Amino acid sequence: MKRFAIKPIAAACAIALGVASPLALAGKDEGGSSDVWAEASLTTTYTLNRHLNPFKIDTDVKNGVATLRGSVDSQVEKDLAEELALGVDGIKEVRNELKIAPDDDDRTAQRDDADVKDGEHRSFMQTVEDANLTAKVKSQLLWNSSTSGLAIDVDTRNAMVTLKGSVDSQAEAQLAEQIAKNTSDVRGVNNQLQVKGLPATAAGQIKQDAKAAGEAVSDGWITTKVKSALIYNRSVDGSDIDVDVKDGVVTLRGQIDSDYEGKQAVSIAQGIKGVKSVKSELKSS
Repeated sequence: MKRFAIKPIAAACAIALGVASPLALAGKDEGGSSDVWAEASLTTTYTLNRHLNPFKIDTDVKNGVATLRGSVDSQVEKDLAEELALGVDGIKEVRNELKIAPDDDDRTAQRDDADVKDGEHRSFMQTVEDANLTAKVKSQLLWNSSTSGLAIDVDTRNAMVTLKGSVDSQAEAQLAEQIAKNTSDVRGVNNQLQVKGLPATAAGQIKQDAKAAGEAVSDGWITTKVKSALIYNRSVDGSDIDVDVKDGVVTLRGQIDSDYEGKQAVSIAQGIKGVKSVKSELKSS
């Protein structure tokens, strides 16, 4: 199972959630992930994960070693926090010092009772897989220049993705659904997105803010997002495609299986915020 951390670009969301802004993310070293980049990515991953409370987890990354402190409600959450940290680019080792301290309202018991009522008993690995699928879909919606990623809520249970929130058009709702369907390991999509249709809506304003933030991102940020989007997508073999970005112009190189795969790779790259144009030097076998 592939695991990747997400690094959203919208400044408004970053400030509201207490995570890294686009300018901070743009400071990533070209030769590899810095500790600052890795810590920002980890914080963002915890913030967007519905199973963890990011305000109760302190993270510190030095020389590729992540130290987790604070408290969680159960052993499962402690293990999940460690597993997600190991999936972050730039983190080689995790020191898990989290303490298990359920809240007074015993939220862990409430979750267990809800699962029993629903007749669902998900294994720890399924929980991790669902969390990573949520991160994959959410990140692609945030990166795409035509979707209001901040206004779309993503929930995953047993590899089934549910999309909720407000978008500006039916076309945007269909695009969000297709992005989720095209994500590797997703079994199905329940599209509950509501169409508002007015650019002055909150969703429209969020998309405008996200687009403005995306215009300021660095070539390094775009490279990471294009590469990740290619790897996440089930229609291309992203591991065989090299991505190079200069002044917002993306060049794709590598060996592909067909011309169709090449066209899909170009289309995926064109959809990423901040990309001005895409040059394909891909060769089909």
